[in-house]
Amino acid sequence: MPRTGHFALLSSAVLVLALVSASAQQNPLVPHSMYEPPMAAAAATLTASSANVPPDLLTTGEKTQWQQTARYDEAVRIMRRLAALSPQVKVIQFGTTSQGRAMYAMIVSSDKAFTPAAAAKTNKAVILIQSGIHSGEIEGKDTALMLVRDMVITKTRAAWLKNAIFLVIPVFNIDGHENRSPFNRANQNGPDITGTRAQAQELNLNRDYIKAATPEMHGFLALYHAWMPDFMFDNHVTDGADYQYDVTWDMAHHEDVGAPTGAWINSRYIPEINKRMEASGHLVSPYGALRGGGNGEAGQFRSAAAEQSGVTGQGGQTGAGRRGNGGQDGQPGAARVPSSGKREFFVEVFSPRYSHLYAAALNRPCLLVETPSLKSPKTRAWVNYDIMVNSIDIVTEDPQSLRTAIRNSDAKYSAQAGDQNAPPIYLAGKTSAGGHPLQYHSLKTATFPSEITGTPVVRYTAEKDDFETIEHDGIDTTAEAQEPLGFIVPLQWKEIVDELKLHGVQMEIIPKDLNQEFETWRFSDVKYVTSGEAGQLMDYTLHPVKEKIEVPTGSWWVPLHQQRARLIMALLHPAAPDALIRLGFAASIFQQMGRIGANPYLSVPIATKVAEDHPELLQEFEAKVTSDPAFAADPQARISWWTSRSNYQPSAVNRYPVLQVWEKNW
Repeated sequence: MPRTGHFALLSSAVLVLALVSASAQQNPLVPHSMYEPPMAAAAATLTASSANVPPDLLTTGEKTQWQQTARYDEAVRIMRRLAALSPQVKVIQFGTTSQGRAMYAMIVSSDKAFTPAAAAKTNKAVILIQSGIHSGEIEGKDTALMLVRDMVITKTRAAWLKNAIFLVIPVFNIDGHENRSPFNRANQNGPDITGTRAQAQELNLNRDYIKAATPEMHGFLALYHAWMPDFMFDNHVTDGADYQYDVTWDMAHHEDVGAPTGAWINSRYIPEINKRMEASGHLVSPYGALRGGGNGEAGQFRSAAAEQSGVTGQGGQTGAGRRGNGGQDGQPGAARVPSSGKREFFVEVFSPRYSHLYAAALNRPCLLVETPSLKSPKTRAWVNYDIMVNSIDIVTEDPQSLRTAIRNSDAKYSAQAGDQNAPPIYLAGKTSAGGHPLQYHSLKTATFPSEITGTPVVRYTAEKDDFETIEHDGIDTTAEAQEPLGFIVPLQWKEIVDELKLHGVQMEIIPKDLNQEFETWRFSDVKYVTSGEAGQLMDYTLHPVKEKIEVPTGSWWVPLHQQRARLIMALLHPAAPDALIRLGFAASIFQQMGRIGANPYLSVPIATKVAEDHPELLQEFEAKVTSDPAFAADPQARISWWTSRSNYQPSAVNRYPVLQVWEKNW
């Protein structure tokens, strides 16, 4: 074949591929639910909010029956228009994104209390609405703007402002929001073009509340800690399977939140939100996963929680069942498979890297809203609107009961700092093995042959599948600790101090050198573990120690007699799942300095001598050899186990640099 003919043929092939590619770009997959709630077509409350509203205050979502969503500048334009029309609204910039975009929020106050100090004088509840942290999950942007419009333009919900002040962030992840494509949410039923889950640095903001690695989170934390809202919403769309439920939600309300706040949530909020949502025509579920069995749950579901523990649970459904009375929420370490082989429902257990557990570490309730991705965008907007309306009604009907519970929680954990007779506080947990009966509202499934997999593949049908199962919604505590009087952060670890400042932690400078015995921990079995979108975390075994340590002048004293006591424990206690040391702060302490252990003819005598001097270590070593075949077969690992416990390494290697103090003597 002549070269010209070869290139002509190649060009034709490239053209065909380009046309196929262009065609594919024009026809993205649009999945959908096989079941929509009976009242979703009318979506009466959502429709009523849009009625008799000036056209320039309607969002693109409203104008297009929720099939489209606009760019961020529309939200900013509507925010500024609301502020121009109402003296009760002020637009503020609270940060700048990694790509240099301004981050805006609205403050809504009938008292024009547009600063934290002015708001405090009103004694009103402060309610924060946050949407678009995962910017493809976007109906909350429009519904948040609609609620402000309800308060100050149509005034259908103006009564809220008698008892509350609102902070409204329509879009948190602005750079991701503007990175628009019809292919960003292939597993979601509309809108046509949306943003991305990650922000511009490819980081997940809803794993960043503790680490604060992004400029967006720096801005948010400054806003949050200035205002310390009494109640928060974080609006999402879930990635779950198909079922009858139109909303799933989660909120810390057991050991993972301050006890007085938890009492308010359990006695007031949970019974009311379920009752009111069901009265509004919604079928409500906790956020979790159905696992086990083979009726449509074949394959694997990786929950947000499972990424924390690195465990993948069986099952394909998220968000099921009604919260039982006295039931408990779980967290990510909960990705279990029932040993019975039957389908069971597991509520996840989360940690403070996530929005609703970050608020819980500060003794404040945050509602994680997860509307199902396969329901129509109008259904999702309707349920998102209604769950916020019903929640705000609950808070504003008796705001002081919530505010009192929060103040009591703050006082409780501040007061017990340094009290060695006080009970330990919760740091981490997993979903409880115990459970209670639950009627699960699923959809029946069928299978179809797939040329892609070569096996039958499950699909959902429109036929309801209601069955009895067991809901596991409690927490089994896996880590807890008593609160010391405080912690010391030595001068050289300013990176930890800078992080504490982001979280509003109060600290004092230590005015002189200290050289005395302190409590801290030694680490062994140190390794990196992958934790999904949270990145790599440190894992280790902790050994409490008392050692003589020099602390230079200018180091920081972090007292726990303060409002943020439980958050400080989450940040600084090394047993906490999101402790700063796990997230990579002060990671250089894990570097093995020198060459001790490099040559067996030097290191074996050292290990032998340590074993002779410490028979308790020899017993621990023998137990590890017996229980860990990989360790037993690795001569260097066995040697390193001993040398790391000897005095031949630099004293700071594998020693936690933060010191625990029970009695301040300087």
